[in-house]
Amino acid sequence: MLFRICVTLVLTIGIYVYGYGQSTRDVAAPKPPAPKYQSFKKTKKKGFFYKLFHNKKHNQITGAEEKEEFEKRMKRTVRQKAKQEKISMQEQYQNPLYFGHKKPPKKRPPGKRKFCKECGIWH
Repeated sequence: MLFRICVTLVLTIGIYVYGYGQSTRDVAAPKPPAPKYQSFKKTKKKGFFYKLFHNKKHNQITGAEEKEEFEKRMKRTVRQKAKQEKISMQEQYQNPLYFGHKKPPKKRPPGKRKFCKECGIWH
């Protein structure tokens, strides 16, 4: 008799918990993540006492200032890419006979060849 009561009680509690767990599901659609390309406000990490006793308003960057900073970064990036492109068009990077050297290595006779530490080839 006691066994039946315990089993009935456990089953009742189990069904209740199972039903409650099913009803607490969030049905609202999750918000999409923020785009990664958007700018953010620069904040400096301050100590506890600085925050406690310092009452000045924080410098907030306006949208125009953020736009100017973004344009500066983009111009700098374009210049760096153009510089890399110009460097990569040089002969030492285009011609495979250079083996990564600034000047093409000398072609010595087989008995006088030296091991190159820079490229790991005997020339």
